[in-house]
Parts: sequence; C-alpha cells; structure tokens
Amino acid sequence: MAPQGEAGRRLAVVGASGSLGTQLLELIEERALPYRELALYRAEPLGEDSVQVAGTHHRLQKLESGAELSDFDLVFLATPRAAAQQLAGDIAGPVVIDLSSHELPPAAAPLLAPGFVAREQVRTLAARKLVHVPHPVALALATIWRALEQPSFLSATALLSASVRGRDTVKDLVQQSADLLNGRLDLADSEVQFGFNASPFGTPALAGALLAQTARLLGSPPALALHLVRIPILHGVGLAVTAPPDTDVRAWPQRLRAAAGVLLVEEEPALSVIDAIGQEALLVSLHPAASGPGLWCVMDNARSAALTALWIAECLSAAEPLH
Repeated sequence: MAPQGEAGRRLAVVGASGSLGTQLLELIEERALPYRELALYRAEPLGEDSVQVAGTHHRLQKLESGAELSDFDLVFLATPRAAAQQLAGDIAGPVVIDLSSHELPPAAAPLLAPGFVAREQVRTLAARKLVHVPHPVALALATIWRALEQPSFLSATALLSASVRGRDTVKDLVQQSADLLNGRLDLADSEVQFGFNASPFGTPALAGALLAQTARLLGSPPALALHLVRIPILHGVGLAVTAPPDTDVRAWPQRLRAAAGVLLVEEEPALSVIDAIGQEALLVSLHPAASGPGLWCVMDNARSAALTALWIAECLSAAEPLH
C-alpha cells in the first residue's frame, strides 16, 4: 500500500470490500497517500475476511459501532446511505468523508469536489468533521453545465448501472440474469426485474436530489431536466444530454476540451459505458443534430466518487492532525 510513517494519519475505510471501497484502496496505493495506519472494515457484520488490492490481500475487520472509529484522523464511509448516516452520527473526532451520495446530504454538511471547491477551502470546511462526495451524476452534470457556460436549457437522461447501488446490487443482477437464462426467475410482487430489463431508477425525488446537488456545486439552480433509468449492466454510467434546436454549439468543442475532468472523444464511434471502466475522466462525444445538439457521456461512477474522496484526503494530508 501507500508509504507509511510516523507523520502520516490514521485512516479507516468502512466498506472496503465494496465497489467504492476497492476503488478507493487502489487509488490510495496508486497516489501514495501517506498514512501511519490503515484499517479496513466490512460494511456488513458478515462478509469477506479480506480484500485484494494490487495483488495483496488485506484483512477486513468487523465494525460494531461508529464509536470504534473515533481515534482515527480520517474515516471514509464507502457504505450504503442508511449505514453511513448511522455511523456518521456515532463518530466523534475524525474528519468523515461520506461517499454514500444517493440522496442530498444535509444542508449543513459541505459537498466537496475538485474544480468546485478550492483546495485551500477544504481544510476550513472539513473542520465541521463531516463532508460529502457528490453523486457522480451530479458532478458530471455540474461539470458539463459549467463547461458549456450556462446554456439556456439542457435535458439529461442518466443510464445507471448496478454498481451505483453497490456490490450487493451487482450480485443481484448476476443472479437474476442467471435465473432468467435458466427459466427459473420467480419475483415477488414488490420486486422489479433487473436482469435484461431497463426501468425507472428510484423515485422522482431521487432525480430532484441529484439536481439539488448539481445546484449546490454550481452555486445556483441550472435550467436542467433529469431522468434516471436503471440498466442491466454491472458497472458504469451513461449520460445523454440534449440542448434546444436553436443552440449555438460552435464553441462547445473548445470549451469541452478545456474543461477539467473532461475528455472530448472526437473519433467515431462514440465510446460505450464499458469503455469508461477504469477511466478517470468524463468521456464526452458531441453530436450536432437538427432536432437539437446532444452530448453522449460515459464514466466509471465508482472511480469518479473514489477520486473525489481521495482528492479531499490529499487536500488534508499535508496539514497537521485535525483533532
């Protein structure tokens, strides 16, 4: 893992075996985030005993309560939303970076992302002890909106994979797909077929929460409509964005090339969601049309969230201990 030393911080990752947790651990090593101690915890009481990162197995600990994390300097919560909320309420002392961004965080908790909050502001905001990583879709929408210099209106449809809701949902998709192929799928009345199906994702309130996150990042609400669709793939997110027919897009390529965190893909065909896996940038293709210019964007949602969390930790790593 990353370089260790007495001057480093004591770090804890809760949910280290999940989609977000494993991405975060890989980035901690790749970017050599300094630490004196790194403790890894399962998100659930039962589960894997170890996690493999860069060919090395690391032991996972069982976490009884958030109070056990109070002696650390920095805690990453890479868990489902309900678990993160409960744990954050029990932790006293360390700075907590919450990656469970399916809903809008409380108004008092900072929403941090590179390009939207200055590095020197992170330490000041982290003094509140709880900060949130924006949902990758909200971060992508805010990035696009600002890159295009506030267009008159945009309509977006986000195609969300199973990994958006964590490893358990990925396992459910695999199991459902196997059951469907073998003709034995038996769903309860309250269940929705996920395998080989596309369906609305969550509720209208969830789309509203992501738009609210986008507005918080930008500092004001954008003229933006958002639809969420759950698609039967394991990882990644696709984002289809459309502007009104009379939109002048001549400056869009230059603006997108200059935007931080964006890679404009100008060859054909446009990249797929699978092509985005492992990529750090938001991959964007521009498609002018008489009915309205469009953008096709793909991203690795887990890596996007983990990168933002690590950026927050890097902003804090050179400073003195925070408690």
